[in-house]
Amino acid sequence: MQGSSSISSSSVDAPTPRCHCGVRSPIRTAWKCDYPGRRFYGCSGYGTSRKCSFFQWYDPEPPPRYSDVIRRFLEANEGIRSENTELKKTRQELLDELRSLQHTLDETRADLEAAISASTAMEDNMLASVATTRRRGVLITVLISVIILLVFYR
Repeated sequence: MQGSSSISSSSVDAPTPRCHCGVRSPIRTAWKCDYPGRRFYGCSGYGTSRKCSFFQWYDPEPPPRYSDVIRRFLEANEGIRSENTELKKTRQELLDELRSLQHTLDETRADLEAAISASTAMEDNMLASVATTRRRGVLITVLISVIILLVFYR
C-alpha cells in the first residue's frame, strides 16, 4: 500500500491491534492509493525511521463506485488547489504591478508639482518683468514728454 494517510481516533470498542513493533496501531485513512477514504490500522511509526510493515484493513472493502467517486473528488480538489495557487500567484503579480504603478504615479505627481512650482515662479518673474517694463515705459514716456515740452516751449 503506497500513498498518504491520516490518523483518526475511533470510538469503536474493538481492541486496537498491535503492530510488529508491539505498539498499538492507530486507525489511518488512505488517500493516495487504490482505496481512497478507506481506513486501516497501520504502525504508529509510519513515516518515521522505523521500518514496520504492519497493515490491516479497518473498513470492509467498499464498492468500486465508492473509490471512483472519492478519486474524482480528490482530483477536483487538486484542481481547485492548483487553480487557487495560480490565483494567488496572479494576485501577487497584480499587487506588485499596482505597487509599481503607484510608485510611478507618485513620481509623476512629484514631477508635475515641481513643474507647476517652476511654472508659477516663471510666471511670477514674467509678471514682475512686465510690471518693471511698464514702469520704465511710463517713465520714458514722461521723460520724452518733458523733453518735448522743454524743446517746444522754450
